Amino acid sequence: MLFKRSSGETHPRRYLPFKKEAELGDPQLLFTKPVRNSKGRQRSGRLNSLPRSLTHLITQDLVAKLSLPRVKPNQTKDGFSDLEARIITAIGSAGPRNIAQISRMTGTHQETIRYKIKKRFARLGFKFHAEVDFDKLGLGLHWGTLYFTNAFYDSAPQVLRVLNRVGYLTYYAKVLPQGSYIGLFALPQGTPDQYKVLLSDLISEGVLSGFTFDEVLASKHKAMNPQFFDFRSGRWEIDWARVPDQISTPLQIGKRAQAVNFDLYDLLIIKELQRDSLQHLTGIAKKLKVHQKTLEYHYRTHVQKWKMIPSYRVGWAQDASNRPARSTVTTRLTFHDLSKQRLSEVQGSISRVPFLWAEDLLRSGTYVATLHVPVTELLGVSSYINESVRGLDSKVDVGFIKSADTSSFTVPCGQYGKGGWRFDVQEMKGALRIEAAALLQK
Repeated sequence: MLFKRSSGETHPRRYLPFKKEAELGDPQLLFTKPVRNSKGRQRSGRLNSLPRSLTHLITQDLVAKLSLPRVKPNQTKDGFSDLEARIITAIGSAGPRNIAQISRMTGTHQETIRYKIKKRFARLGFKFHAEVDFDKLGLGLHWGTLYFTNAFYDSAPQVLRVLNRVGYLTYYAKVLPQGSYIGLFALPQGTPDQYKVLLSDLISEGVLSGFTFDEVLASKHKAMNPQFFDFRSGRWEIDWARVPDQISTPLQIGKRAQAVNFDLYDLLIIKELQRDSLQHLTGIAKKLKVHQKTLEYHYRTHVQKWKMIPSYRVGWAQDASNRPARSTVTTRLTFHDLSKQRLSEVQGSISRVPFLWAEDLLRSGTYVATLHVPVTELLGVSSYINESVRGLDSKVDVGFIKSADTSSFTVPCGQYGKGGWRFDVQEMKGALRIEAAALLQK
């Protein structure tokens, strides 16, 4: 019996729909013979009479005649060799919860997207972060470096947690080998000078031996560049000869956004999405014991409309305790005393590094870059910076973040009241003195 192909050509064998070579799988599955099931209906079955080697040759001949492209599995026209790379790119604008939009952007089934985000990426060490626009909350970012005295050096994390509870601290980390602590503060507008008074009081109390405090003029979290990441092996494969050809993204000082008319519900939604960007409003409503319709209204008309979370970041970091050879070292590069032209050269070179995490330009002219560097690439990234921007000498400081002495916090909801952000220096001093006295008694 003759069976027709889709093109109208007849052939004495029955064919299944043709696929690309990368999707063919077992070549014998292309050729089948009619098989009757228990109800007498015809179904497809495997033709076992053909040797496997002969079937493979026939398959290759068909692929050649049909001019099917010989591509590697999962290779795409945009240059990314994995579906995961396209999903990560889409998450930056759509967010990890918007499965339907990511599906449309990548042309992939929703169930596949959902599996990749919830299962596959977690095993590879990827995490999703909601990037908050602090300007729209009426908060300004400031980096501080805190030098603790010997009496409080071992108990520094306890003091820093008090600063988080009452003093708008959103992040702290211990920097090695210097031993100092860095902190990111999100302060209400017009309060930095008062905050410096608070930190000066800690010097008088013998908690700190010194500190630096600088306003952030421009800040950017770099979207992960999946071009150099092998999703099959779960590791970076950097060709440093190609890195200088990557497009650099300048760090520009833009006009600050005006604060919007937000409320406590908006802050609670942002706080929960900072904790877990994969949460849905249904779960958040149950956790906060708030009616779901109320949260949906605030999320749609406030958080989304005003873009209080303008984008999401995808970060990659491996725990050293599981696979030391594949772990990452959070590296902090601080460039200072640079001319405007020199600063542009340095920033342009750093922005091309595939595992750059964050960039900050401070009012003093200091440029800070934070990178999640795989341990196997520490020498590679150091050589790249040295070759691309020579003569830095003492104008760059290198520090490594101690992951055991690091904490990130959400927006300071506890400091928000009916009248807006509360800022009482005397209350902060009192809380810090009580903590300092308790620590000295131990």
